[in-house]
Amino acid sequence: MYTKIKNISDAALCSALFIFIIILTVFSDEARQGAKLGFGICEGVILPSLLPVLIICNFIIKSRLSGLFEKAFSFPFERILKLPRESAGAVILGLISGYPSGAMLTLSLFERKLISENEAKRIMTFNVCGGAAFIITGVGTVVYGNTKTGVLLYCTNVIASLLTALITGIKSKPVSKKAKANYSYPDNVEAFCKSVEVTVKALAVMCAYITLFSVITNIIHPPRTVIPLLEITNGVCGENTVSIDFAAMYIAFGGICIHLQLLPFLTKMKIGYLSFLSGRILCAAISFILCRAYLYIFPESTAVFNNVAPHTNALSSGGTAFSVLMIICCSVIVFEFENKKIKLHY
Repeated sequence: MYTKIKNISDAALCSALFIFIIILTVFSDEARQGAKLGFGICEGVILPSLLPVLIICNFIIKSRLSGLFEKAFSFPFERILKLPRESAGAVILGLISGYPSGAMLTLSLFERKLISENEAKRIMTFNVCGGAAFIITGVGTVVYGNTKTGVLLYCTNVIASLLTALITGIKSKPVSKKAKANYSYPDNVEAFCKSVEVTVKALAVMCAYITLFSVITNIIHPPRTVIPLLEITNGVCGENTVSIDFAAMYIAFGGICIHLQLLPFLTKMKIGYLSFLSGRILCAAISFILCRAYLYIFPESTAVFNNVAPHTNALSSGGTAFSVLMIICCSVIVFEFENKKIKLHY
């Protein structure tokens, strides 16, 4: 019975992919324009803002320099966040450098047995952020034409991540002292070469996903507020900018495109997607509330932001309820896709 269902599922998937190829052929001009738009975003936003920072962060975490973070942040991580001091570098650099780095650096710790499976699961509920260079420069300065907007978006995302870390640590037990795994760091030259290699591969995958989702959205033309839920870079950095508070929410959620990029890392760490998804939803909600509260408390700043973001008070014609519904639907789609392809762990 199971084999029969699996065969039907494979046949349905193959048929869907074949139909998708036909659609790409019929709408080749739209697909080409979407791919061109995706490449433009990668060239103008992703690579300039992420490549140098990600190389440096990977080099730090792979070399002996990561020990500096352990010493400097041992107290807040062990006593407040209830996480091992070895995770300080991965968390801090992950929040600074951007989306793929948090998962990459956490996986590096997990594979070296410096953190446990439960600790990796906790870290990945909040160690997913757009990064300083991407949000401040790519979104704030380039898209909104206002660096202060980027600073606001980045600060709300970082604070939301840290608050999520505190919330998830309420029921966690204090970190127990344990012997460090016997791990020898490579020399600086080898660590740098590995960092460049890992970074290039990660950004190549990211650009491929961005281009693919850009093609899809340019063909189906979803509502403006749905695009960031599918692909955050095109949704926020595209032609139709969203309001500041909802931009903060979208960036914190990450979008399905980012989720798909992180699934291989989650699988290797045996982290269930629902656990990861709950962290994204919590971070998105907190980031939205923080940004909206800031704009309410400091109304004079709203006028500054309004000259670059004309949609501050309206989310979409369908209202907030529609957008929340779309978040839930997109999340379910990703979960169903992943549940059919790999074995999830809880």
